[in-house]
Amino acid sequence: MIKCLIIDDDEMSREILNQYCAKINDIQVVSLCESGIQALVEIEKQPIDLLFLDIEMPDLSGLELAQNVKNLPQIIFTTSRKDYALEAFDLNVTDYLTKPISFPRLLKAINRAKLKHQSFLKETNDHEMFVKSEGKLIKLAYEEILFLETLDDYLVIHTSKSGKHIVHSTLTAMAKKLEMKPFIKVHRSFIVNLKMIESIEDTHLRIQNKIIPISRSHKKQLMSSINVI
Repeated sequence: MIKCLIIDDDEMSREILNQYCAKINDIQVVSLCESGIQALVEIEKQPIDLLFLDIEMPDLSGLELAQNVKNLPQIIFTTSRKDYALEAFDLNVTDYLTKPISFPRLLKAINRAKLKHQSFLKETNDHEMFVKSEGKLIKLAYEEILFLETLDDYLVIHTSKSGKHIVHSTLTAMAKKLEMKPFIKVHRSFIVNLKMIESIEDTHLRIQNKIIPISRSHKKQLMSSINVI
C-alpha cells in the first residue's frame, strides 16, 4: 500500500484527486492538505510514500517544500503551470501533471510511482531485516551483523552497533532467510558475515574479539567464498 498526501490550496483540486485515488488499488490517501506547512506536519507524524504536490501555494510553495526538506517521499507535481517543469524534474520528481488532470494521465503517473516504490522496497529488503527481540521489532542492517550463534532454542545475533539480540528462531531457518546475502554457515552453531571476518586459521576464524569454530564440512564452502591471493 502506497500512503500519500494530496497538497493543494484549491479545495476542488484536492477533492478531484482524492476521488481519482479512491478508484486505484494500493493507494491510500492519508490526508488532504491545503498548504505545504500542513503537509510538513503530516510528514513528521507518519511515514508517507508519495506526495501529490501543487506548486503555487501561499507561505510555502511546492518547489520550496521539495527543495528544503530532507528525505522527502516521491513527488508527483500537480499544477496549472507548465513553465515549472524543467525546475521540477531537476528535483528528480516522479511525474509532472498539468491541470485539468484526467484520470488516465493520473493512473499513468501512479503506475510509475508504484514501480519506483517496488524498487525501493526491494533495495531496502536486500540490505536490512527486522527481528523480533524483547517484544519489539528491531531493524538491523546486514552490514552491522557480525555473526549469529545458536543458544538452545534461540538464536543470538551479534551486531557491531546495538550489541546482542536474542530471537526465537533456528540457525537453519535464519540461513534460508540470509541466502544470497554476505553470510555463510561455518559450523552447525554459527553463521558469519563474510565482510566481518578478520582472520582465518585451520579450525577457526576471528571476528573482532570472538573466536568462531569452522567445521570440516563447511571449510571448503567458506574458502571458496573469499578471495585468496
